[in-house]
Amino acid sequence: MGIRVSSFRRAGVAAVFACLLALPLASPRAEDGAEIAALENEAMTDFAAGQYGPADEKIRAAIALADNDSFNRLALLQGLIAARMGSDGRSLMGAAIAAHESNAWPRPVIAYLLGERPLQQVADEVRRSGNAFDIKRQQVCELSFYAGAFAASDGEKRFAKLLLEKAAATCGSDGRLQALTAAELGSLAAQP
Repeated sequence: MGIRVSSFRRAGVAAVFACLLALPLASPRAEDGAEIAALENEAMTDFAAGQYGPADEKIRAAIALADNDSFNRLALLQGLIAARMGSDGRSLMGAAIAAHESNAWPRPVIAYLLGERPLQQVADEVRRSGNAFDIKRQQVCELSFYAGAFAASDGEKRFAKLLLEKAAATCGSDGRLQALTAAELGSLAAQP
């Protein structure tokens, strides 16, 4: 991509710098995928243990390395971590997604959490998708877990319990989300 001087003058300095900042500095490397997965796993372990500060640090490090395939998933987890730390996790997710503009899964889950789409619509799209059964099951697991966890953060205990029970029933093959679901259900049970 070349920038001509005449384009520079017309667009203004701020617009050109915004364009330059949007360009990737380097291509994702193969080893980044393994590091992202390790950081995400550590963040999930910290989250399940109630260690939100360390979880936040690890998920931010993973996001810095993320490509399109993993960005939305990491932004979703970061939003939940932020919510548990007392911040507005939904605003954080919204800003991240707006800057990244990726529609990769779990973008529909984020759309639900941001109030852009109803939960049933997202669930119906998963059901109607042409994906294999295992992928659909994983997506229902993620949708149920994150919707339930955010509902718990919002104080909607009954709704959260229903969603987290659905996650517990569908997340069996994903040990990470199964562990987080169990931790969330344990937290709900401990609440008055």
